[in-house]
Order: sequence, then structure tokens, then C-alpha cells
Amino acid sequence: MTLAAPARLSAIALALFCAGGLAACSGAPSTGGGLAPGLVSQINAPGAQMDRQAALGIINQYRATRGVAPLTADPALDAQAQTVAAQYASTGNPPARPAGATNMRLSAGYTNFAETFSGWRNSPADADVLAQGDARRAGFAAVYEPNSAYGAHWVMLLGQ
Repeated sequence: MTLAAPARLSAIALALFCAGGLAACSGAPSTGGGLAPGLVSQINAPGAQMDRQAALGIINQYRATRGVAPLTADPALDAQAQTVAAQYASTGNPPARPAGATNMRLSAGYTNFAETFSGWRNSPADADVLAQGDARRAGFAAVYEPNSAYGAHWVMLLGQ
């Protein structure tokens, strides 16, 4: 399929926008830079909450670069992710994927979602899950456990 010139330019502009946003969260820990505040909010304090909308936004930007439809937020998956993250933080052991979730990504030790996302994106197996074509819904959670060796524990659940 050949795109008309204006459509090609729009596609190129979108790809450059997404690539720039993704490139900004690679490498060393971020102090903010040009990223959305919700992506660099620190989760290394008791009671800290992640910005689930910002997380969903950067995942969907990445999915667009891979030619995959966006995910929608799912409050039920958010609740399951919160339970899984709490279990992960309290035991330090990777929990089993809950029923109803088609895939799960875990991470620990990163203090913000930009770093967490960057870790997933840079792992081929995790990156493929982020771009899972049959996934339509997502839930996110982060739990900080001060007595854990890793501190912050992150969970993303995907569902169809």
C-alpha cells in the first residue's frame, strides 16, 4: 500500500514524535527532562502512587511505533495489578499471573515508570509483550516496600 504524500508526512511526524518520547526515557535515571511528570514521579516513598494514565500513554506510544492498536485502561486489571504488586513487594518473589490476565510484566528497583518502561522496552521478550497484538486492555500498579532490597515493585497486566 502506498500512502499519499500528506498521509506519509503525518505517519513520519507521528513516528518521529513517538521515537523522541521513547528515546527520552532510555539511559540514566531521569530528573524530568521533557517527560510527562507522571512518568518520572518517584515511587520510592511510602504511600507514593503511580500515574496509570501516563504509563498507559507511553505504552500506547510504543505500541503505535510497532503498528499495534492502543490499549484501554481497565480498572479491574488495575486492582489485580495492585494485589500482585503488593504480594511481589512483600515476598520478593515473582507472583503467578492472575486469572483473566493474558500476560504480565514485573519489574523491581526502578524509582519511576519511565525507567521501568525503558527496562521493558530494551528487553526483547518484554518489548514483544508490550506490543502483543491481541491485548486490548491494561492494568498497572506500583508498590514501595522500604524493607525490600528493591524498594519499588512494578506490575503491568494485559488482557484481551
